[in-house]
Amino acid sequence: MGGDVCRVDPLARGLEERSMPNSDAIVLGLFFIAVAVIYVLPTVVAFRRRHPNRYVILVINVAFGGTIIGWGIALAWALHAVHRPKDAPSGGESGLNLFINDPKKVQLVEPPPLPPSTGQELERLHRLLAEGALTQAEFDGLKAKLISA
Repeated sequence: MGGDVCRVDPLARGLEERSMPNSDAIVLGLFFIAVAVIYVLPTVVAFRRRHPNRYVILVINVAFGGTIIGWGIALAWALHAVHRPKDAPSGGESGLNLFINDPKKVQLVEPPPLPPSTGQELERLHRLLAEGALTQAEFDGLKAKLISA
């Protein structure tokens, strides 16, 4: 009994392995592509929506996207509803492009004092009303004219 041994040339076997696609490599490649697409999703959303802070979202996504928290923050910011006033630039009222509508400082001011002549005239009209020389309707009409002038 002689055993016939089938010999396979190692070089030919290597060529056969290289020419046939490896299903594990394809699956791994598709997995990495899917991870990359999910990783840049906040940036894609921000740019598609023309978000005024899209470049800041890009930086946060690239720098901190590996931490799930950074990725979540970037995605939430990209999906956040943007209120854009019609007359304001896309960077917010301050133009800093950090927040859409920067809070404006509001200062309450006293109304300007009436000129002395107006104040004196109001006192005179009030005195005439108190003396009965003017009716309430006449006083109100003259006072409205005086204040609006």
